[in-house]
Amino acid sequence: MISRIGVQPVIASMGGAAGRQTYRVAEIVEGEEAEPSNDVSCTNDLSVEGNFNIVHWSGEAELFRIYRATGGIFEMIAETAESRFIDVGEE
Repeated sequence: MISRIGVQPVIASMGGAAGRQTYRVAEIVEGEEAEPSNDVSCTNDLSVEGNFNIVHWSGEAELFRIYRATGGIFEMIAETAESRFIDVGEE
């Protein structure tokens, strides 16, 4: 179970249209997705070169799925064995 989750926006340059990103993370245990984490959000213009968000969490699984919502609908954007993910906004 994800016990802690956070997000840190890194803003290298200000853009004209900052967007809000909301993230959740789910552990993958024995090939099955567990209950996802609470949602965390930040505002950053990921279309501007050099801007990114660092999503970090604490969990016990060997694999995690990261989801992002920008318009209210969550989509999986990555799987990782790490306890952090750097989102540069690319799909």
